[in-house]
Amino acid sequence: MTAGKIPSDQEVLFSIELLTIPQVAEWARVSTKTIYRWIESGKIPVVKFGERTYRIPAGAVIKQLQQAGYEDVIGVSRKE
Repeated sequence: MTAGKIPSDQEVLFSIELLTIPQVAEWARVSTKTIYRWIESGKIPVVKFGERTYRIPAGAVIKQLQQAGYEDVIGVSRKE
């Protein structure tokens, strides 16, 4: 993408990193069961592919960790 150009829907879609449940659990240092609880409670959105395949946008994980007070884990200060 070039500066000043409005990205297409396809460019935006392909720029979103989707993570698996185990990847999110490892990154957040919680159990996979906790991730499923976050999904069930609506704390993080999920993209469902088929009956048992889930993917979570990386940005949603960062937002959840910020809201939970883990800015130091993800390198973001509270002032942002």
